[in-house]
Parts: sequence; structure tokens; C-alpha cells
Amino acid sequence: MRSRPPPALARIVELSAAFVCSNLARAGIGFVLALVLGRGLGAARFGGWILCTTWAATVTFAADLGFGVLLTRDGARPGAQPSLLLGASLILRLSLALPLALALSAAAPALSSDPELIAGLRIASLLGIAGAVYGCFGALLRSQPRWLPRVLGIETLWLAIQAAASWWTLRRGGGLAPLLGVAIAVQAAQSATALAWWRAVFGRGRAAHGDLRAALMPTLGRALPFAASGLVANLQMRVAPLMLGYFAAPVELGWFTAASRIGRVARLTPQAIFAGALPVLSQEYARDRVEAQRVSRTLDRVLAAAAACAVVASLLFAAPLMRRIFGGSFAPAAPSLMWVAIGLVPSLSNSTRKIFLYAAGAESVVVRWSLVAVVLEIAAGAALIPTLGSVGAAISVAMAEAAIPMPLRKAREVAPVAKSPELAVTAVN
Repeated sequence: MRSRPPPALARIVELSAAFVCSNLARAGIGFVLALVLGRGLGAARFGGWILCTTWAATVTFAADLGFGVLLTRDGARPGAQPSLLLGASLILRLSLALPLALALSAAAPALSSDPELIAGLRIASLLGIAGAVYGCFGALLRSQPRWLPRVLGIETLWLAIQAAASWWTLRRGGGLAPLLGVAIAVQAAQSATALAWWRAVFGRGRAAHGDLRAALMPTLGRALPFAASGLVANLQMRVAPLMLGYFAAPVELGWFTAASRIGRVARLTPQAIFAGALPVLSQEYARDRVEAQRVSRTLDRVLAAAAACAVVASLLFAAPLMRRIFGGSFAPAAPSLMWVAIGLVPSLSNSTRKIFLYAAGAESVVVRWSLVAVVLEIAAGAALIPTLGSVGAAISVAMAEAAIPMPLRKAREVAPVAKSPELAVTAVN
């Protein structure tokens, strides 16, 4: 008789499938939205839309403060106080998002001389705030595995509504300002939907003012390592292209970028698995650390096998794949793609272990070893890129990832007992 999969692993599979379906649907809707806006606005005004939404996303990202991961992790733990987490995260995010939005609004005339674009940038500052607000609601709702498919579904539905409303706005002669207003309305509607669901998802309970004040600094302290981890991850993505731009010819940067894009496509499904694994592992770790470690090791083996298949495929088909997708001038990027695929093996193992360490409350370990990887990538890139170009960049990335799996594995095996997110508040009180 075949044994049934562990409940935690079965939930991860279910949530990963939900993320994959949601990501595919949103990618399709996003393409339709871009098509509608591009045709309706024209190239120049569509560029203005991209500029405005990029600045709005920058405000949202800068005000994240690590809460995007913290709320999903802590909200999934038994005994969590979601109202307290929500109140503290909203106050802390808005305390940064509001000044940033005001700065963007004030700087709009310096960023463009076009009156429509200036007005759009000022409205985009409000979009950045709206994104920061919904991000708190969305992260907490995604911490509940039972509700996560419905949350992803309603987010996808609101994106479809934005595409339809944008088309209708353009048909009525609207420009940048009304389109940005539609985007803000969608974000506000998502927050309103989250409020309507709140009691059904989390039950009754409100954070007292005294508890909320006491929770602010401990909550920020728990979030900042996640913020640091995000910054390091962004730096790690940009080190190789920046070094190629300095040490090598532009064509080498083009080859590396093309190979990396294929590598990112290969990571889409594993990233969905990681998104589904965090709340499940956080719940499981609080109940049974040994079982959570076993589930993490199983994921590690499955993803390592998938990455090995990607390596074999790249060794066999790298050159024709590059020619078919990007054209004949990209055929010399085949060796770069091979090394990008080789780097997937340690990279996916590292990501699996990092997700477990996040669930275990050991995010500072992730930051430490991620920084080590960045330093190693810089050193290897400086040695290899001047002579090997894009291949040297891909090798440096693979070497950096290959240097840290064992330390992360050791950290997973000795991870501490997960702490309740409310212990710090109790200590303060």
C-alpha cells in the first residue's frame, strides 16, 4: 500500500498549484492590460503610464519594511494576533509611505515638463500609498492556507476589472489621470474586500491602543531582517549585469540578460512553491519542528531533481533554444545559459532552506549567508568577467550559490524553537 503524502506537503502542493494558476492568469490579464493601454494611449503616453506606475511601485516597495514576508509568516503561527499585526504594520508602513508620497508629489515638476505627466506622478503617489496599505491586508490573508486560493482568486478578479475599467475609460477619452484613478480604486476595493472578509478569516478581536503602541517597535524589529534580505536579494540580481557593463562589451551583457530571462522562467514554478510553503511551514514548525524539517528536506530533494533536469535540457538544447527564442545573434549565449541552469541546482536548494529558516524565525541567518554569497559573486565576477564575459558572469553567480548550501542546511537542522509573535509585546507590557 502506498503511503499518503504528509498533510503539510499536500497543503504545499495545493497552494503552489493555486499560485501557479494565479500567476498565469495574472500574466495573461497583465498582457491584455498593457495591450489596451498601449493601443489607447500611444507610445509616448504609454511611456508616461509606465513612468507613473514605476514610481508608485517604488513608493510601495520602499515602504514595505519587510512586512510582506513577516505578516505571512507570523500570521500563520498558532496564537497569532492578526489585528495587532495589521494595526502595527499599517502604522509603520504609512509613517514611511506618506512622506515618500509627498516627496514624489513635490518632485513631479522636476521629473517631467509635461503637465499631464506631472499630474500623473502626483496621483501615482496616492497609488503607492494604496499599494502599501493593501499589501498589509494581502500578506495577512495569504497567511491562512484555507483562504489563500480565494484570496488569489479575488486579486486576479480585481486585476481583470482594472483591465475592463481601463478600456472603458479610454473609450470615453480618459488619459493618464483617470487611468491612475482606476488603479487606485482597484487597490482600495481590494482593501475593502479584505475588511469584509476579516471576521470570517480571523474571527473577532481588536487590538487595544496600549497593546498597539507596545507592539510597534518589536514588530518593526522582527520585520527589518526581512527588509534587509529583500535588499540583498535585489543586489544579488544586479551585481552580474553591473559588472558586465563595466568589464565587458555590451553584447556580453545582452547575452547574459537573455540567458538569465530563461532562467527566471524556469524559476516561476519553484517560486510559486516557495510562496505556498511559507505559511504552511510556519504553522507546522510551531507544532512539530521535526516534521517541518522533514517536509523542507522533501521539497529540497524534489526541486533539486527538477533543477538537474533543467541542467540536462540546457546542455542538450541551449544553442537551438537561444536561436529560436532570441534570434541567431544570441546563439553565442548558449554557454551562459548552461551555467545559468547549473546555478539553478544550488539556488533552488538555498531558497528551500531560506523559506524554512524564515518559518523558523531565523531570518538573520538568511541575511548573513546571502551577504556572503554577494561578496563571493563580486570576487568571482571580478576574476572571470574580464576574460570570459557573459559566461564568467553566469559562472560567478553559480559559484556564489554553490558556496552556501551547507551552511544553510546546518542552520536548518539546528533551527531554534519558533517564538510566538506576541512574546515581544508581552515582554514590553
